[in-house]
Amino acid sequence: MAGWDWDTRNRTLFADRGMRQSVSFSVTAPGSDVKYWIGNYQFLKYVPLWRTWALSFFDGVDYGAPLGNTTAIPPYRQFYGGGPDSVRGFRESRLGPKDQFGNPYGGSLRITSQNELIFPMPAKWAQTARVSAFFDIGNVFQNGSKLKFFGPDGVTPQDYRFNAHNLKRSFGVAVQWLAPLGLFRFSFGVPLMPSTATG
Repeated sequence: MAGWDWDTRNRTLFADRGMRQSVSFSVTAPGSDVKYWIGNYQFLKYVPLWRTWALSFFDGVDYGAPLGNTTAIPPYRQFYGGGPDSVRGFRESRLGPKDQFGNPYGGSLRITSQNELIFPMPAKWAQTARVSAFFDIGNVFQNGSKLKFFGPDGVTPQDYRFNAHNLKRSFGVAVQWLAPLGLFRFSFGVPLMPSTATG
């Protein structure tokens, strides 16, 4: 596995200026029975506005593909979407490909974009809490594999290949609180598009 990380944020927690970029790449060892590669890219940017108002932009792309005679990346390396780390307002791991029973299967491509307006906080809470309004975009797709998916009837094919029209959107309010036991995150999101059979 190889990776690169560049971080200019003014602090790790509750930053309000600077940026971070990271890239990682991994591939299975030669001779493995299951052969595949995984790539990840993340970009995070903070933009100060006025006083302690700020914007934050997070964009991430995760992609994996099989190699040789392997038909798909293994289930434990598939990507999942929905929930606090991707598109808030959708149930955790419920976006993207599903089996014929409606259970999340995961995908080979995950796109995530979290955009936030960070509200001012009283000085005594500025280092331990954050409140923001967010607008998220993203979804999970199955590209580059030979897998086939079917609906609940077991016959109707489902297409989970990338399509920009299937990127889900949501908006809401998020709260982060640095408690003695660690960082707690809460969010209330409203989906702007339903989570249909196509993800």
